[in-house]
Amino acid sequence: MPPPAPKEEPEDESWLATYADAITLLMAFFVLLVAVSKVDLAAYEEVAEGINKKVNKKEYKTPLNELKNEAANIVAETTDGKVLKLGVDDSGIVLEFDSSTFFLPGTATIIDAAYPIIASVAELVNSPQYQIFNMDIEGHTDDDPISTVQFPSNWELGAARAASVLRLMNENGTDIKRMRVLSYAATRPKVPNRAEDGTPIPENKAQNRRVVLRIHQQPFEYSPPKYVPVTSIARETEQATGDAPAAAPQNAPPANQPQQ
Repeated sequence: MPPPAPKEEPEDESWLATYADAITLLMAFFVLLVAVSKVDLAAYEEVAEGINKKVNKKEYKTPLNELKNEAANIVAETTDGKVLKLGVDDSGIVLEFDSSTFFLPGTATIIDAAYPIIASVAELVNSPQYQIFNMDIEGHTDDDPISTVQFPSNWELGAARAASVLRLMNENGTDIKRMRVLSYAATRPKVPNRAEDGTPIPENKAQNRRVVLRIHQQPFEYSPPKYVPVTSIARETEQATGDAPAAAPQNAPPANQPQQ
């Protein structure tokens, strides 16, 4: 009589729980890593474009690349590349307006010759495919102090020049909700305003006087502050400390009656 066949023991699958836990932790780690990282969108699209050309042998088109190419055409058609400069940063596209050319000296008044250039930029960003982009308009100055009734300091001058560009773009159809104005005055120079011995460098000062238009896909987030009445704060403080308002003396004279 043949011996009985050995019983098949069920497979031990307890390791799957540990494996699943490890995979979940790895996923959470990478999600956290992406959440706290600063993504360089311009570099990302350049890398994606290069990979696409190598793998698919096709042209890789994205809104950012298309916008950059069309902005380059505006720079080439309307200026010599000196009064209006095009670049990229880690968030998107940068257009730099030369203040010495676009504004009357010491004012926020845009000269007539600059109107068509700004209107062309507005027409570009107004296109339906570029509605996902927002714009930061920055005003920069040199370190020469200004003190007039209209502009008590370079902060007001930088803000007013950026606001003039915003207003003109809005007049040409750009949604006001897609733009915001920033003033940096002389705090972020491109090049030193002065030599080491303090001698002014006029050509550097001219470079630092500029309005920068940053076109990006970052949303404008705003949370209205929640105001708490001061009386509520005082009442909560009294309750927490156990203090109470001091009672008036019983024999104190009325408030309107002078003490003897």
